[in-house]
Amino acid sequence: MTASLWARALRTSTFALRQASRCEQLAKRPGQVVARRWASAAVSPEVKDIESRVDVDFEKTSKPQAHADQPEFSTLQDVVSPGTLKAITGHPLHLKNMSPVQAAVLPLMSDLTKPYDPKDESNTPRDLLVRAKTGTGKTLAFLVPVIEARLKVLAAHGRQAVKDAGLVNDKHLEIRARRLFAREHVGALIISPTRELATQIANEALRLSHHHDDMEVRLLVGGNSKGKQLRDWMRGRRDIVVGTPGRLRDLLENEPDVKKGMENTHILVLDEADTLLDMGFRDDIDAILEHLPSGPKRQTFLLSATVSTNIRQVARAALDKKHLFIDCVTDDAPPTHAHVPQYHTVLPSAGMQLPHLLGLLAHDQLLNPGKSKAIVFLPTTKMTQLFATLVRQLARTCLPAGKATEVYEMHSLLSQPRRDLTSNRFRASTSPSILVTSDVSARGVDYPGVTRIVQIGIPSGPDQYVHRVGRTGRGRDLSGRADLVLLPWEVGFVTWQLTDIPLKPMTTNELKNQVSDLAQKYDEDPSSLSKGKSSSAKYAVPYSPVFDRIPDSVSELLPKLDEGAIQDTMISLLGYYMGRSGDMRIQRSVILQGMKDWSVEALGLPTPPSISPSLLQKLGVNDGRTKHSGGYRRKSELDEPHWMGRGNSKTKSFNRPNFRATERDREDGATRRRQSYFGQESERPEREGRSFRDRPRGNNHRGFGIAE
Repeated sequence: MTASLWARALRTSTFALRQASRCEQLAKRPGQVVARRWASAAVSPEVKDIESRVDVDFEKTSKPQAHADQPEFSTLQDVVSPGTLKAITGHPLHLKNMSPVQAAVLPLMSDLTKPYDPKDESNTPRDLLVRAKTGTGKTLAFLVPVIEARLKVLAAHGRQAVKDAGLVNDKHLEIRARRLFAREHVGALIISPTRELATQIANEALRLSHHHDDMEVRLLVGGNSKGKQLRDWMRGRRDIVVGTPGRLRDLLENEPDVKKGMENTHILVLDEADTLLDMGFRDDIDAILEHLPSGPKRQTFLLSATVSTNIRQVARAALDKKHLFIDCVTDDAPPTHAHVPQYHTVLPSAGMQLPHLLGLLAHDQLLNPGKSKAIVFLPTTKMTQLFATLVRQLARTCLPAGKATEVYEMHSLLSQPRRDLTSNRFRASTSPSILVTSDVSARGVDYPGVTRIVQIGIPSGPDQYVHRVGRTGRGRDLSGRADLVLLPWEVGFVTWQLTDIPLKPMTTNELKNQVSDLAQKYDEDPSSLSKGKSSSAKYAVPYSPVFDRIPDSVSELLPKLDEGAIQDTMISLLGYYMGRSGDMRIQRSVILQGMKDWSVEALGLPTPPSISPSLLQKLGVNDGRTKHSGGYRRKSELDEPHWMGRGNSKTKSFNRPNFRATERDREDGATRRRQSYFGQESERPEREGRSFRDRPRGNNHRGFGIAE
């Protein structure tokens, strides 16, 4: 097969399985009822980032669990081509049973894959609005119709070319006509909110088309070389195009060849439509639609976890009036994160932040010996860089797996190739591993076997909290746990924003006692925790003394931190938290004092960093001086606890400032600068944590931002 743009292939061969929630109401069609209703637990393979397509030893991949009570893919043999069905039930996917959303969509294949015919008066709906949660197998549900429709369009075009030539049968002419058409016209355009999710969809498309030798997939996302994408666009086929809104709009508006290729796109897929809107891509979507054919010539699939007012507006603009609505989310269905045990800890002081984080990681490594896989979420890019360096250093001496612990770093300042490499390595890791990340990993990215989610500080909102927790408790093994770690003045977020979340309180002493008990059992019998489990990691023996020294290890490391890195991190956090003072019901002055305490107690500065009055004014706070005289507040006011304003619903903190000091550090997508897609191109590992201002330290400099 002709090599596609980035298809040099799946480097690893372990696929994760996803367990989906049950679905009671699968389809709603005006005037009709879908004859077959199936409810099942879905299984779907984990995808890998790839650059091109080659043969992979898929026989070593994990096989999905059998669900004898669920419909089998083999029942679709009359509506799905042999090549596609072989990819699903055999090599490379090895799937047997459908998920609920697949069972609702795929039996409609005969209607969904018919080429557009203006003379067809059947009025059969060809557009879909599918309400389905993340992790329910919906990617395969829309990719199978996309592939089958492309095959039918190409076959029809080949036959028409022979007919136009005045011939009855000419196989060579038919093949040439199909190939030329495939190189000039896009079959399906799939729009995804993030690069990571787009890459996963593209991988899935490659695997489903594995036995269609000529079919190719194009990936058009920011962060990768636009020049290379354009070169491959001109050289290869355009059967399936997967992209992110920003890059797609850029290419459509500035590259005539791309615009021309999209003019006759047969199918448009808007995946994770609710996330697309949440991230502020509505204008981009509208601009992209202007370059595509209008309905009914263009077929559209819109998939979303919710059907809000904004989603309905997009549906009216993009879908045909006769579209079919398939609902796989019942009103009484439990949230996808409900089965994950969730705890929150309010630290007695900022100085406990790092020791408690290390305690949680140690707890997970002792509970899951050899297979611990934790994700630590931080609010901003700067804090992610700082804590990645700290965890990388402290894991060696403070965690049970010690030097066997693999620590990865992920945020928007990393180049796309670097992020892809990090994502692949963490996904494929079989050692105790930790991913320290900003919210770039919160949505749309699936990692198999994640055993622990730790959130340091408040997330950007309740939805983001849920998205983060959703990274664990997936697949065949639904075990997992989530911990939220807060400073004293952040507790209002739990009180006011997470009222519907089943959070259980946990104190620092409770965690300490639990880890101590596990460590004691391990010290008495090192093999006790790994009986019946495969583990190649060598844990420290005895571990109890190591655990008891964690506070001392942290204290010894903090003086080596660069003060400039701490100041940069603090300023980024001020910009992050000031806009969320209303969510926590506290005054901005409380946040300012809390961050000053954090810089001293948690990171060991002798005094808080100096912040300019102009920046404080922009943030909507002051440093204690009176408005007119420049004098300071009364000592009695300054002696009040720094979280005194928490819980006061009458404060002015609800008026969020128009200026956020470090907008670039926000990772929730809606306001993140587009430039972050392009990152920095350095591939050297020592450049991780590049927010540090390294101190001169002779020939022993290792580039981690720590004076050694």
